[in-house]
Amino acid sequence: MTQTAETILLPIQELWLRYKKDRLPELRDELIRHYSYLVRCIARKIVGHYEYFSELDDLVSEGLIALMDAVQKFDLDKNVKFETYASIRIRGAMIDYIRRQDCFPRRLKRLSKQLTEASETLCCTLGREPTDAELAKYLNVSPEDYEKMLAETCSMNMLSFEELIYEKGCESLSLHTGSDSQGPEQAMAEKELKEILAESISRLDEKEKIVISLYYKEELKIREISQILGISDSRVSQIHSSALKKLKNSVGNYLKQ
Repeated sequence: MTQTAETILLPIQELWLRYKKDRLPELRDELIRHYSYLVRCIARKIVGHYEYFSELDDLVSEGLIALMDAVQKFDLDKNVKFETYASIRIRGAMIDYIRRQDCFPRRLKRLSKQLTEASETLCCTLGREPTDAELAKYLNVSPEDYEKMLAETCSMNMLSFEELIYEKGCESLSLHTGSDSQGPEQAMAEKELKEILAESISRLDEKEKIVISLYYKEELKIREISQILGISDSRVSQIHSSALKKLKNSVGNYLKQ
């Protein structure tokens, strides 16, 4: 029986132990095959979330590269599930790839920049998060037009927020628990980030909390959430976008410290 055929019959824990000991390419490849379902699942979810990006095959390719890197760097001695560790690496790589593609229309990028600058200016002036009404007044638009602006830029706000959490946040807090050390300081920083995120969510209004929970915890799509809440898709996108901007400001301020 060939080496590759033998590895297929090995329980996953034994396969990991063999790979850690021998570092053979065929053992690594078998681990990648075993966990490749993570790449497909994450890619499908991401493509379903970003309306201006639909290249599933490209995301899968990026995800497989990240999975290979995760397998090679993963430390069995760390008290972390490989699925958790690899999912962070895979999703981060896919989000970074979408960002590099620059797939959003220029008009939306200008609109998003305008909203971000307005929010940052009012935050400094008021010393707190501005309300939607205050932002609409500052931008000299009606509340209805402001809601449309938020709905249109929802996908960009999602990408910006997830980039912060999965790339900058994970990098800063050493969540990529591979060959890098994970001492008590890093564990405390991870705990603090989770607490900051939970606290920031608690300050959202009730509809924003519900949309964030249904979207990220229950993994429902915008259309499904609109049916549950009995409101339009654009209204859900507006609520989602508003919530993400608030969360990004809170988490971003924490990471700058």
